Amino acid sequence: MTNCITLIIGLHHRVLSGILQNILQSHAGIGVLARVDTAKELLQKTRELKPDVVLAGLGLKGMRDGAAWQNLLTASDKTKVIILWHHHHADKIPTMMRNCRAGYIARDASPAEYIYAVKQAARGRHYHCNQTQKLQETPGGTASFLKSLDETWLQMVYCICMNYSNKEIAIGTGYKENTVKSYRKKLKSVTPGCA
Repeated sequence: MTNCITLIIGLHHRVLSGILQNILQSHAGIGVLARVDTAKELLQKTRELKPDVVLAGLGLKGMRDGAAWQNLLTASDKTKVIILWHHHHADKIPTMMRNCRAGYIARDASPAEYIYAVKQAARGRHYHCNQTQKLQETPGGTASFLKSLDETWLQMVYCICMNYSNKEIAIGTGYKENTVKSYRKKLKSVTPGCA
């Protein structure tokens, strides 16, 4: 494969890592060189394989502070980094973005966003998914709100981000349509333009 974008995935969650590998490799022109689950392995493989892009989770063992990310960024000056974050890390993202120049993508982003993020990173651009952009625009309130989401809220946010109607969400979740409307209204008050 000529002009293939090479990638290393660093996640402690092996199932998610496998899913991401399948999503990314299903797109012609992206090849996953390795999957690792610790910071030590990630640094070693990055130095050894010199991939175009590293997609690594913020919760990866040994990668929970800014210094660890800086080590990764300097491990191979041509490798671009995309940091994958979960909603319970939302309050850390604005600080991370100020201190660590990288792409950022929420764990529940769409497959298309993952592919686009990798392509942008390979071109030397820092991609921020929609959820990351919202954190950047309103860091305090949105981050604390996202961190406090329970399973019902996560379902609602996901369905809203997928552009499902209130009726479709009600059918899919088993909640009444009025309940869905109240969740959407609350979400809109916390993150204007989201719902």
